[in-house]
Amino acid sequence: MREKKVLVLAYYFPPMGMGGVQRITKFAKYLPLFGWRPLVLTVKKVEYMAQDPSLLEELSPEVKVVRTGSFDPLRILYVWRRLWGKRKQKGDSVLTSLGKRARLSSWFYFPDNKVGWVPFALIKGLKLYRREKFDLIFSTSPPPSLHLTGYLLKLLTKTPWIADFRDPWIGYQLESFPTPVHLFFKQRMERFIMCHADKVIAANPVIEEGFDRKYASSGKIHLVDQGYDEEDFQNVPDQTPGIFTIGYLGTFSPDCNPEPVFAALGELISKNKIPQDMVKFVHYGLPLGIDMVALIEKCNLRNVVQSGGYLSHKEALNEMRKTSVSLLVTSDDPSVFPAKVFEYLRLRKPIMGIVPPESQIARLLIETGTGKVVSPWDKDGIKNILLIYFNRFTKGQLVTDIDSDLPGRYERKSLSLKLASLFDQTLSKKR
Repeated sequence: MREKKVLVLAYYFPPMGMGGVQRITKFAKYLPLFGWRPLVLTVKKVEYMAQDPSLLEELSPEVKVVRTGSFDPLRILYVWRRLWGKRKQKGDSVLTSLGKRARLSSWFYFPDNKVGWVPFALIKGLKLYRREKFDLIFSTSPPPSLHLTGYLLKLLTKTPWIADFRDPWIGYQLESFPTPVHLFFKQRMERFIMCHADKVIAANPVIEEGFDRKYASSGKIHLVDQGYDEEDFQNVPDQTPGIFTIGYLGTFSPDCNPEPVFAALGELISKNKIPQDMVKFVHYGLPLGIDMVALIEKCNLRNVVQSGGYLSHKEALNEMRKTSVSLLVTSDDPSVFPAKVFEYLRLRKPIMGIVPPESQIARLLIETGTGKVVSPWDKDGIKNILLIYFNRFTKGQLVTDIDSDLPGRYERKSLSLKLASLFDQTLSKKR
């Protein structure tokens, strides 16, 4: 049987780090097990907040990764800094330098400021088709402009194309638009992609439901969840910390703000309801757009909050196994569905969900019995949950009743099998 090849269009790909690269990297890792060899087309080095080259080591030699230049702001800034010998920025300094540019660029770039990669990806994609004769095209967003490349490659090569959405395109994080004209054309382009893609993949139930409301009659929409990789958890035993330890994995930002939790914890400590020497808060990731030092001082938590910094993905998960409780915090936007929740499920630690009670993420925690949920702005509710978990910890009763089979439904290998099956179905319809 001839090997099947899929061209994967992914702007965010290792050595870039952070959560946005996990999904496509793990698909590239496991798809070869199910008869599909990925040809990953991505951008060359860009100015980015975090790097995790260890993820590339997980890919087998049969996974080909091809990189091209781009005219997008992150690539231009990277090249400019190196041409002129400018010092590379890290973490929040990158966000500061790019944030205003990104807001300004939303006036001029359509559908997003990565559209400058489209001509490069299109030309390289056509060359790869002549050389490799791939059977299918798979584009994953953000950025949504990748789907333009997917459509154009489908048009020019007569190859089936599947569009994957890791975030909602319109209305995510209470998104605003420079003008009503920008919104109008984004809506038209979303409909265009739904019309021309052979299948559309949603990475979480929020995206799936949003598309179903608008495009249910298309029959193209399929859910392939985010997940966790069992290999990331092998050979590292759980550890019981000596003090009550709250752990957070990922980025703190204005949309994932720790202030409500810090304020509640600070008050409990000041009233001696939780002794300061019996509690610790650890963060593995980056603070972006938040002055963590000032916030920690404001809440009198300088001896409580510890930053582990940005670690490789596997290292961060290993550190999270040393905690008592996993913190999940979002804004008051119910459309947010953090992908880290599935790794939290696999950690089998109680999950403290500071999320909108009406959100899909809250429903998952409640229905699975894996955590407690409270609104981000309900300080008394947050204090109550902290006390419940702390008291259970001191009594040795801090356990979850999670169904032993539940995390397995979200294992990356199983999800890759589901995706490969959708690939096969799409291919069979075109023959």
